Amino acid sequence: MQWDVLSFGETMIRLSVPLGERLETAASLEVRIGGAESNVAVALARLGRRAAWCSILPRNPLGRRIAGELRWHGVDLSPVQWVDRGRVGVYFLDTGASPRATQVLYDRTGSAIASAPPDAVDPSIVTGARLLHLTGITPALSPSCREIARRLVEHAQQAGVPICFDVNYRSLLWTPKEAAEALAPFCRAATVLICGRGDAATVWGLNGDAEDVLAGLAHQFSAPVTVLTLGDGGALARAADGRCLQAPSVPATVVDRVGAGDAFAAGFLHGYLDERDLARGLQYGVALAALKLTLQGDLALVTSAELEAVIAGTPRAIVR
Repeated sequence: MQWDVLSFGETMIRLSVPLGERLETAASLEVRIGGAESNVAVALARLGRRAAWCSILPRNPLGRRIAGELRWHGVDLSPVQWVDRGRVGVYFLDTGASPRATQVLYDRTGSAIASAPPDAVDPSIVTGARLLHLTGITPALSPSCREIARRLVEHAQQAGVPICFDVNYRSLLWTPKEAAEALAPFCRAATVLICGRGDAATVWGLNGDAEDVLAGLAHQFSAPVTVLTLGDGGALARAADGRCLQAPSVPATVVDRVGAGDAFAAGFLHGYLDERDLARGLQYGVALAALKLTLQGDLALVTSAELEAVIAGTPRAIVR
């Protein structure tokens, strides 16, 4: 296989205000990049994995900024399609501090990836990967993005390539009802299904104890592995045989919460991919998520040594 993990999705330019400022009055904005799927690819590449990212980028300075930064971190961009017209999506981060929440403002309508035709990506590229990683953000961008993702999943299933699907519901992109209908086929196709507790409640109305929510997801979609993230409560995982494991969160000083969920997904895949070890996957997931919380920006710029140092001081996930 050419890659350990191949992901597909949109990466945007992130413009954030300094802590303590407001977007409507800030004199300067910090420029970074961010996108759920590329965040996972960067984290995995920095841990020594062969990670590739597929997308559609315009040939302009912002497209080159995204590509240059991802390439610098070791992500293979050979699957990226370049177009002469179109734009890069932008998101503005009005950074909050307790009790004021962080607010996100999207300016991504009409981006190059959202405007791309369904045949813009050759779905056979999935045969070069040990695993395909997708999130629920991409199908929300446009009908054509949804179709590209569907074709990638279809080819992955035909080729026997495992699929990791992270629900990642975004209320600014669509309603819970729209998301539930569109994302159900992706969830049913997943080998590894990752969902936050809040998303399970919002999109599918699954409430109650974490174990009940996890069981509800497993029953509804029958993924071989179902993972429920609990934020500060850590994460739970359920295998096809009903075995349930739990890993507590790792204490961290929070600098920036954006991207922590993507870091969890990357950590889980890093720990799980080789030996299909659920306990190891959860342990690496919560550890990498904690390390990401200490860093500004979307990207988990973490080394293997740093991750292993945290792992050494945390217990493995326990069977519930």
